[in-house]
Amino acid sequence: MANITYQIVPHDNGWAYKLGDTLSEPYATAEQAMDRARNAAARQKIGNGDALLAYPAPDGSGWKFQPIETDKSNSRL
Repeated sequence: MANITYQIVPHDNGWAYKLGDTLSEPYATAEQAMDRARNAAARQKIGNGDALLAYPAPDGSGWKFQPIETDKSNSRL
């Protein structure tokens, strides 16, 4: 099973989602970046696995993690 984790990180005076070393374009808020990361993860084709969204905890206590269901169909994008 693939292990894919999207991180929400500060980027260019805004927020971006990050997968590995690749950053998305910047978004004004962390919530916007999270929404775009969910959308990108939902379109991933990683067999029977799911993705994970990691974002800074609002209280500053570290990271929060949220599973995201991916596309498990046999169709191609």
